[in-house]
Amino acid sequence: MAPAAQPTVAPTVAGTTVNFDKPTEITFWHTQTGANLAALDAIVAEFNKSNGKKITVKAETIPGSYTGVYQKAMAAIQAGQTPDVAVGYESMAVEYMKAKAIVALDDYALKGGQALSADDLKDIFPIYIESNKYPMFQNKMLTFPFTKSLAVQYWNEDFLKAAGVAKNGQKGQIMSFDDFKKATTALTKKGADGKASVYGAHIKIDTSYIDAFIFANGGEVLDKDQAKVTFNQDAGVQIFEMWAEMVKNGEAYENNKDSAYQNDFGAGKVAGFHDTTTGRPWVRKALTADGKEPEKYKWSVGMIPQKDPNKPISVLFGGNVVVFDNKDKVRPAAGWEWIKFFTNKENSAVFPIKTGYMPLRKSAAENPEVKANWEKDPQGKQAFDLSDLVRAEPQIPAWQDIRGILQDALTATITGKMTAKAALDDAASKANKLIEEKK
Repeated sequence: MAPAAQPTVAPTVAGTTVNFDKPTEITFWHTQTGANLAALDAIVAEFNKSNGKKITVKAETIPGSYTGVYQKAMAAIQAGQTPDVAVGYESMAVEYMKAKAIVALDDYALKGGQALSADDLKDIFPIYIESNKYPMFQNKMLTFPFTKSLAVQYWNEDFLKAAGVAKNGQKGQIMSFDDFKKATTALTKKGADGKASVYGAHIKIDTSYIDAFIFANGGEVLDKDQAKVTFNQDAGVQIFEMWAEMVKNGEAYENNKDSAYQNDFGAGKVAGFHDTTTGRPWVRKALTADGKEPEKYKWSVGMIPQKDPNKPISVLFGGNVVVFDNKDKVRPAAGWEWIKFFTNKENSAVFPIKTGYMPLRKSAAENPEVKANWEKDPQGKQAFDLSDLVRAEPQIPAWQDIRGILQDALTATITGKMTAKAALDDAASKANKLIEEKK
């Protein structure tokens, strides 16, 4: 039963006491559709029924994914009619903050009467807190995690066993890059014509995975001052050269159209690929003839290859949420109430098992529904076990545009149009110009 509605005093924010003594409706812009939308709507309905502060969330799916939300939000900022809460990437939050359109969440999340408890902060994986602080804005918390995922390696376990490959990327079995190269060669099968009938690896033309592999190779993509890119240094060049060599040898390929590589994995045409942890439902679908059991192969999710398997690292990515400054003391506080409810111990465990996103909290491992789900989705547990081995991507304003430049450089490299060094140097020149322009 929902608690009786009554005036509730929120914390002191910037010296002002907020009273939830009148009905408050807030708008929440997001991108969820289908089954994910149903799961989100259920949480919205429960919040509206039970928050006890007369707050009502009006959730709206915005077409065009995160870019659509960003474009609509920027237009709303210009018109002075922003939503109260919206999903977005780090680079989008930076643009909103530059426009003085969002509030820092420190005074809501970390102190005052609405703050997360000490137990909450201990429960949430540290990366989910730290990655939402922004050095270029005095390390303030401008965003909070919403739908997060990790960059991981998928493997066909049956193929690994047949090829004599012992490691699969799980803790204690993380591949070095030498291991990875040897495994890719061993897993590739070629016909009499020399063409691969089974590729050892798939290469995804996506900057998040480029970043992940550079980090895993001990490199960085920005200098310490975040003033210039460094992806054209040795760590980045080596990754591009590795992928180009695999393609040249017929051991790896690129086909990202409509996630064709997931279908190829299901059909046994590729032994492994890197992808988001949220790809698990699609992989299972490809392996089970549209959901019908049994799965064609045993498969697993593990860490991407590493320069030092004893110090593994990958990339955390996905959507966050921002709270807009509507010049109203109550609505931003109400927006945080919604975020805190969505990410509480129960919801942050159950929403991910219905959608494929990652649980934000360590305690998810003890949740009965999560445990039961992992019996059907052991790869979800494998992914969860890597949650403390990731870092965030750059937050600088220019990064959204730099992503395309870096992807073009990889395409030029694996197609043989440019050497890895030349492609990355050219990309670095363009990227540094963008960074300077967007300061």
